[in-house]
Amino acid sequence: MFLINKFLINGKKLPGLNPFDRGLAFGDGVFRSIKIENGIPRFWQYHYEILSHDAKSIHITVPTSRILLNDIKRLFTEKGNYVAKFILTRGVSERGYQFKANIEPTRILLKNKFIPIEAKLYREGVNLQVCKNKLSENTMISGIKHLNRLENVLAKLEIRPENFDGIQLDKDNNINECISSTIIIRESNKILIPLQGRSGVSGVTKKIIIDKLSTLGYVIQIKKISLDLLMRSDEVVITNSIMGALPVRKVKNKIWKKFQLANDINQIFNDTP
Repeated sequence: MFLINKFLINGKKLPGLNPFDRGLAFGDGVFRSIKIENGIPRFWQYHYEILSHDAKSIHITVPTSRILLNDIKRLFTEKGNYVAKFILTRGVSERGYQFKANIEPTRILLKNKFIPIEAKLYREGVNLQVCKNKLSENTMISGIKHLNRLENVLAKLEIRPENFDGIQLDKDNNINECISSTIIIRESNKILIPLQGRSGVSGVTKKIIIDKLSTLGYVIQIKKISLDLLMRSDEVVITNSIMGALPVRKVKNKIWKKFQLANDINQIFNDTP
């Protein structure tokens, strides 16, 4: 029962989730992970925009921003840094894939401790591993942060202790994303972001980078990125909305020593509410 103060279900402190919820049975829902600083959600406008897009893409009714912010206010009452996870499922139904037209969505808010990344990793960079398992393709749900994350779970099992994250490739051996982060590369003043037309998740920090990094003189391009292109690049960075931007030091036998891009991205993040 000690966990009851660490989650809300539909805005209430309930003892548990209805086992007939479609999020459990089918992964029928979407989610967002959000850093909370002294009760305030970082990048809320971006998170809500993407959550709304993802939910509407699979025909789930989205609660208003005010309802979700009220949930955050109720659960995150202490000062300090935390990680919130909003889960939005299609709701409760009986057995079978079909559901009623008037089904009510279930919203779940989880409260987790924020565990900061070691400061030296922002200075010295991290190592990445290339995952063996390739991402499957489904243009219907590509880019959506849906609840079925088995590919990420299984990919995480591959990662050796010395590596921070894993690079996930598509069936054509192009880079799509990392297991828990967006990956971008720099060639001179060009910022290259992987094309994700058939698989992967399109996250908040990717959207912020596309919207704002050009103000620092960079040219943003979204394109297919091979491993060879990554290995020839001037810098590599991984990023998500919890940790910010981390420079990449090593992939396979390639070592990078330039880390300015991560600093520039983190400055953009710091200036974004």
